Amino acid sequence: MGYTVADSLQPHNTLAEMVDHSPRTQQVSRVSELKQVVFYFDYVDPGSYLVDVQLGRLLPRNVAVVRHPFELCPPPRELVETASPEWSRYQETTSAFAAAIGLDLQPSDFLPWTRKAHELRLHAVEKGEEQEIHDALFRARFEEGADLGRVDVLVNLGATVGLDLTETKAVLDVDRQTEAVVTLRDEAEAAGVTRTPTLQIGSESLEGPRGIDELAGLLRAAHLI
Repeated sequence: MGYTVADSLQPHNTLAEMVDHSPRTQQVSRVSELKQVVFYFDYVDPGSYLVDVQLGRLLPRNVAVVRHPFELCPPPRELVETASPEWSRYQETTSAFAAAIGLDLQPSDFLPWTRKAHELRLHAVEKGEEQEIHDALFRARFEEGADLGRVDVLVNLGATVGLDLTETKAVLDVDRQTEAVVTLRDEAEAAGVTRTPTLQIGSESLEGPRGIDELAGLLRAAHLI
């Protein structure tokens, strides 16, 4: 399995290096001019949901978040074993960070494949409804416990943000966006991304969930807030 929960709990602080006063400061200044954060995420990953909420609270409107799907378990890989000690520790750590900002993350005993959920978002991008469906997918999963692996669930969810039921079902049934989702993951792996959540600012990256104060400090060091 490409995603390693244990690894995500380690302090992969390549972005944190920007906090020091080394010659990297000039590089950071050039990166910050982009005013862009690339966010690698999956819709069943609680760490991704946490980071998504944190970014929404921290980043000003002039900083773009480029969303890049990265499936935890691309089919036909085996699904994450939620009873494993590694996943349990990851969930506990993420839940603690979430509780600190008033976000209640309830553990789930089943993590479905999410390819169709990412396909739905790409379809919504074409229809000008990306933000709406992105928020709806995360809410459905972490507030309602929705099974995002089911096409019927996704079609109905799309309808709540204005997507046509018949068209959405057809898009998902014929796998119109499947190649794009697979390609985006391949591109992420080629760029060195191995897990979710991952944030990239230029050549700098931050892997795994963090407390909001630490994340704010790192974004501030990159001159993004």
